[in-house]
Amino acid sequence: MDKQAFLDAVRAAGIVGEGGAGFPAHVKYAATVDTVIANGCECEPLLHTDQHIILAHAAEIVRAFLALKEATGASRAVIALKRKYTQSIAVLRAAIGSAPVELALLDNFYPAGDEQTLVREVTGRSVPPLGLPLHVGCVVANVGTLYSVARALGFSGQGPQPFVMKTVTVTGDVANPGVLEAPLGTPLMECLAAAGGPRVSDPVFVIGGPMMGRMVESVDALSRETVTKTTGGLIVLPRGHYLHRNATQSVERMRRRAAAACIQCRSCSEQCPRHLLGHPFETHRVMRAFGAGQEMVIECAKQALLCCDCGVCEHFACPMGLSPRRINQAVKAEFRAQKIAYDGPRDINEAQTTWRPMRRVPVPRLASRLDIVRYMDLPTAELGVLQPSRVSIPLRQHIGAPAVPVVKPGDKVQPGDLIGDIPVGQDGKPALCARVHASISGVVQSVDGAVVIAK
Repeated sequence: MDKQAFLDAVRAAGIVGEGGAGFPAHVKYAATVDTVIANGCECEPLLHTDQHIILAHAAEIVRAFLALKEATGASRAVIALKRKYTQSIAVLRAAIGSAPVELALLDNFYPAGDEQTLVREVTGRSVPPLGLPLHVGCVVANVGTLYSVARALGFSGQGPQPFVMKTVTVTGDVANPGVLEAPLGTPLMECLAAAGGPRVSDPVFVIGGPMMGRMVESVDALSRETVTKTTGGLIVLPRGHYLHRNATQSVERMRRRAAAACIQCRSCSEQCPRHLLGHPFETHRVMRAFGAGQEMVIECAKQALLCCDCGVCEHFACPMGLSPRRINQAVKAEFRAQKIAYDGPRDINEAQTTWRPMRRVPVPRLASRLDIVRYMDLPTAELGVLQPSRVSIPLRQHIGAPAVPVVKPGDKVQPGDLIGDIPVGQDGKPALCARVHASISGVVQSVDGAVVIAK
């Protein structure tokens, strides 16, 4: 397929990276690289979304991956997943056949699915600090994103389709944990209901995975949340669970605890996945500056801007039960508010990478630390396709600028109709953005940061 035709189809469909922060795919895939990697590792404990997609759509994923390989000019195409996913491996091998696609089988460690970790595992190259995989000749695509690409290219047999459906894992303390498909903008309360509702009287919720997901503290707060292009999971926990306590500590409490209890043991630094890629990131130095209340004046605190928020430091490495990740997040937020950028070294220290095999975080041990072992082997039933009568579709479900609405209240729309387009900047060039489409048929009720559609 012609590269421009490929990019135009991806852009028209509004596809973004589904495994991370939602980088607009038509921009990412415009690169010319030597290696493309399909990410099927799904390293967050409890989530089964990517494996569900692989088992149901392996042929379409492989076909879309080959189209991406051709568009980027890559000479090597690798699908990476954990070797424990035996069913997924079998269906992918059958779908690959004699096609020029490799399988890379990884151990069950966290964060195997982090794209920079994955690039190192597959190619032996480290992405530089604050860099992107394309800086070392790679493009990484989540398998869910590739299935959306397949739909955009018409490989699903129904003609080209925009990105309007999302696969979501609902698990934890629910009556019927499983995986479902939902139109974008579906209330997460409907996803919870499809899983039989909570089994605990006073639940809290994690949107995403237990390591990097966002805590939602009440049913009332969850009622305001909807499925977006990057929603991969909904986890139900009892109030007071370790993850809930950790996520709700105030910044001042974290500062007092860091000042009183941080022993500068370096465990947070030495087990940090970015440090183990050779980055000049030493979390213990940020902890020391933060505990002293000097994070805005001590130069080394700028290293917080190198943090990828994976959570290894606070959920696994720290022997004192402190919160290095959340402290890094707080420090980063303050630097960004003051428009202070990282200006330190960007070189890779290869000596640090020699420790990677010994310092990988085994997922079973991580699950024990997170107090989620009881949820690890829950069944994952197929909960079907939801059909909400009302959706609220955010105009910003991606990195970059929000989409510009092209509908108004009272307009009638059908699934796939364009409701938000990519704006043009003052320089006359398209902004970093992704298109947004209607996910159900109905009438536009309101347009204010999100397009509300009701049947």
